[in-house]
Amino acid sequence: MYVCMLFISYGCTSDDSKTHATADDATMARSFKAPPGLISPERAQELNDNWSATRANAIQASIGKPDNRSVQFTLQDMRDYLDYAENQAQSLGYDMNGVRIYFAAYGEHETNGKAGYATVFLVPTGRKNVSEASMIPFLIEGDGDIPGGDGLNMAGGGDPPSANYPQ
Repeated sequence: MYVCMLFISYGCTSDDSKTHATADDATMARSFKAPPGLISPERAQELNDNWSATRANAIQASIGKPDNRSVQFTLQDMRDYLDYAENQAQSLGYDMNGVRIYFAAYGEHETNGKAGYATVFLVPTGRKNVSEASMIPFLIEGDGDIPGGDGLNMAGGGDPPSANYPQ
């Protein structure tokens, strides 16, 4: 949309000395608001180190091998999932307002090479759509997991699985 607006405004001028706008120019002109909870790489390192000091050895002793330290979803898979989950939530009568991430582990009989390793899965969260004319607003459900909402799993693990932050 921004690129189209740039081309339209460029086409409406008669100044031939202007340079052509590119998609990169439009992207650079957009400003982004930092989300709440944003952390620095130093804070990420501190949190990773805390996890290592308080959990890594106990988990390795429990399962007999170093476990996954991270999982990665592709950007496209995340975008596709958010679009899919929001659409599904609407069809289930919910307003999706977030995603909950659950820690999980594959069973020992997995055939995908991930047997016994840690993973995560995502589920949509939200609240039930209610009529604005509802007589009992105190019965509105909270921002819980959306019943019947599909989750997302099968992210790639760290490489190697026990690799620390940053990889």
